[in-house]
Amino acid sequence: MAEMKLSDLAAKLGGTLSGDGDKPVRGVAPIESAREDEVTFLANRRYEKHVATTRAAAVIVPADYAGPCPEEVGLIRCEDSYFAFREVMVAFHGFRRHPFEGVDPAAAIHPTAELGEGTCVAGMVTICRGVRIGANAVIYPGVFIGPDCRIGDDCTFYPNVTLYDGTIIHDRVAIHAGTSIGHDGFGYATHGGRHEKIPQAGWVEIEDDVEMGACCAIDRATMGPTVIGAGTKFSNLVAIGHGTKLGRHCLIVAQVGIAGSVNVGSYCVFGGQAGVAPHIQIGDGARIGGQAGVVSSVPAGQDVGGFPSMPLPLTLRVWATLRQLPTMRSEVLRLTKELNVLKQRLGIGGADRDHPAAEKEDEG
Repeated sequence: MAEMKLSDLAAKLGGTLSGDGDKPVRGVAPIESAREDEVTFLANRRYEKHVATTRAAAVIVPADYAGPCPEEVGLIRCEDSYFAFREVMVAFHGFRRHPFEGVDPAAAIHPTAELGEGTCVAGMVTICRGVRIGANAVIYPGVFIGPDCRIGDDCTFYPNVTLYDGTIIHDRVAIHAGTSIGHDGFGYATHGGRHEKIPQAGWVEIEDDVEMGACCAIDRATMGPTVIGAGTKFSNLVAIGHGTKLGRHCLIVAQVGIAGSVNVGSYCVFGGQAGVAPHIQIGDGARIGGQAGVVSSVPAGQDVGGFPSMPLPLTLRVWATLRQLPTMRSEVLRLTKELNVLKQRLGIGGADRDHPAAEKEDEG
């Protein structure tokens, strides 16, 4: 197990240490369960109360932290405490070590395929004709790479990833188990009572430093490319429709579905289970709330939520009103009943027989 002094760790993070710099640190743990030889972190102010009771060697906190802390627990103040936590995780745990090396003889590799220096291919992999793979790729069992795919350096494909023909993958792309890239988009022309398939003649292009979770599905375009911009990160079970283009450094949470021919700007965020209708624009920096249904274009920088999606402040007001609907309905029924009684007393017309209150009176 790696070990370092608290003072050395603080220096590595570029943070300011308050506490015993000679304390040994051997790992990282959640704030509630960290032990005397582990560090923890505070990035969300909701967890501030736990700092007062933690047993950790030190807590990585924002630079302006002024909350409680046990006397025996150190504080490492950093401008970005969450990124500092990431750096500690890298220092103590590193990244996944792949369990194989070289090219397994059980892999089926077409004679015309080209593999770059240092690329590792596990057994039961299929690499078709005309494929070109850069240096230091890691390809796990069950991966299928279709004809004429182009793959850059330092890519990792986990078990059972499928790349259909003509897919283009740039450098340092990681694709997790079961994801399919470049399959046909959902394109049909309904004619004479039948849904006739439209050939999907485009491709998928994934730019540098993209990571995709498990069981994602990226459609090839009907014509031209479907594009996933550099630095974009997917969770699991994300579906991207044909011809859609995502900008740089977007975050796509689990079960998001974006239909075809959508243009998404850079630095956009999509909450879990959000859905986006086809042929719309989403501007740079827009944030789409979880389970939102986006049916019209979203300006740059706007936060939206709900279905159909609305600017977030309006969405919050609508949700607050929805919680009051049962009470409001009861009040409307009561007022309508009183109004009908008053009309009868004054001889002004009859009761409102079409109103739910009248129906309730009839039922009574």
